[in-house]
Amino acid sequence: MKQSLLIGLLILSQFCLGQPITLHALKTMKLVQGNSYSFYMDETPVSYQDLYTYVNAGGQKNAYWSYTSYNIPVQPVTGITWHYAVDYCNWRSHCEHLTPVYRKTDSLDNWGYPIYATDLNANGYRLPTAAEFEFAATAGKPINYPWGNEFHDSLANYDTDRGHQSTEWWRLAPVKSQYCNAFGLYNMCGNNWHWCTDWKGDSINVKNLKGGSWGTVNSELLYSNYTSWSSPGNYNYDIGFRCVRRSEIVVDSMTIIDTNASYTFYTTLYSNPIQPLTQFYDTIFKQRLAQFLGDNYPESIYFKMKVDEQPILTPYQLADILVESCKKNNINPLFLTAIMISESGFGTVSFPRWYNSPMAFHWQNKLMVNGLPVYESMPGKRNRKYKTLNDGFNAFCKGIRRELYYKAAKKNLDAFHLIYVGYRADEWMNTLARVYRDVAGVRFEATVPATNAGTYIYADWSTIRTQY
Repeated sequence: MKQSLLIGLLILSQFCLGQPITLHALKTMKLVQGNSYSFYMDETPVSYQDLYTYVNAGGQKNAYWSYTSYNIPVQPVTGITWHYAVDYCNWRSHCEHLTPVYRKTDSLDNWGYPIYATDLNANGYRLPTAAEFEFAATAGKPINYPWGNEFHDSLANYDTDRGHQSTEWWRLAPVKSQYCNAFGLYNMCGNNWHWCTDWKGDSINVKNLKGGSWGTVNSELLYSNYTSWSSPGNYNYDIGFRCVRRSEIVVDSMTIIDTNASYTFYTTLYSNPIQPLTQFYDTIFKQRLAQFLGDNYPESIYFKMKVDEQPILTPYQLADILVESCKKNNINPLFLTAIMISESGFGTVSFPRWYNSPMAFHWQNKLMVNGLPVYESMPGKRNRKYKTLNDGFNAFCKGIRRELYYKAAKKNLDAFHLIYVGYRADEWMNTLARVYRDVAGVRFEATVPATNAGTYIYADWSTIRTQY
């Protein structure tokens, strides 16, 4: 039966039942086929245009939805966790009357997030495995990049803040603006990392990532055989996804979405398996923080290369520097960690990381005229260049110890962030909440606690709050 006739019959049947009809243009998929592989893959990463239908149907918005520099229809979606990526896959399967691949179980990973069972034999949508992505990226050829062995920076969007001075791209590039390989796939190198369906090795803590991103610091890290990772509950400025399907007939046409059909969208439910930590300067805490950094931000510039006088670090060394700097200034290291993640994905993206200032210090933020921290910035410069992370951390800790912050911290986190950030930024608060919860099992959210947010920011808060 021709698809057009089938669609007509489905529309008629839905109409007769009094149910609303939505015609949805299928995302184009390309056949990936070789001796060992045969599947269909989305022509491009899932874009904001693709995500709009999911969100309008009731799905969760991604972390950077409200930012106009990210939320552009032709740009890839980033700021989305693995769980929401697979929920999109399941929802897409549901809309097209296919068998979903993923099923949430009662088991939790090391960070308190649900583990999903995966049925690779189902005919629904899923994320590619790391091996599938690599094969698709090179069209099955033994080459370094989708186009060959030699790197060409005009073909891949990477490190646009320093290493690659592109006039065409800034941050994310449109999904079809980069190289299209022999399989007809765009954006397989640079621009955004892609979530994969499989765990890294025997781990049940981190999922594989493939493809590199706009924050990747050198071209060797864009090799098609290079694999990174992140924990499923993490999101970042440069992590997105695309879908694959089993090798069976896939037609680029129209399909029916039954808007009355029942679908339960994923909602993040946190159940941290660890006992809440109360000591934030000891070895146990440093080890937990180091694991968090290593699991979530392996592409941090500080794990990859020397920056000015700061040598390459291990996750534990970075955690040690962070904790000791905060201890010296009576700041909770979780607060500084969360600021770094909010500003630069812990050194995975953005200009300030090249100046050992990954928390950005809100350079040129005109909205912070009343709340700008003091960092002795050099005249005429956007930001002071710090020789080491220790220098940058100490400057931040001193800057946050100002009277206007103390007074704001007597209220809740929501009130505090309006002074610190200068405008409403829910993703900023959500990031802080996730860091405190995942690392220490502590609830620190917009209105939790209702007052005295400073309890979770300043180690000497009991003294501060009586003085201001």
